[in-house]
Amino acid sequence: MQRSRRYGLGVVKLAAVTVEVHVSGRIETGRFADFTEAASHWVEYRDRTGYVRPRLLQALSGEMNAVLLVFEYPDLGAYEREEARVFEDGEYVRLAMAMPFVGPLRYVIYRFI
Repeated sequence: MQRSRRYGLGVVKLAAVTVEVHVSGRIETGRFADFTEAASHWVEYRDRTGYVRPRLLQALSGEMNAVLLVFEYPDLGAYEREEARVFEDGEYVRLAMAMPFVGPLRYVIYRFI
């Protein structure tokens, strides 16, 4: 869905994605292959059940074994609805918990400006 907004005399087209959620974490040392396998099952489940498909990025510099998961939503409400759904989905939780993260996951929500 494409939206537009008026600025002065012109109209600027806004992207369908207006909110990004970045989840960063670190994978347990020596378990990156386990992470990629578990993450592939998790992403496949998200695809099959109508969740947003994330991009998974591996850091090439900085903290060792760092990964970033990027989720795109049309608005903050869509993200909040998906988060509420996650807490009710036992299979989702099981698959997510199989990924060998160590330490806390950090969530940052961005909006396009």
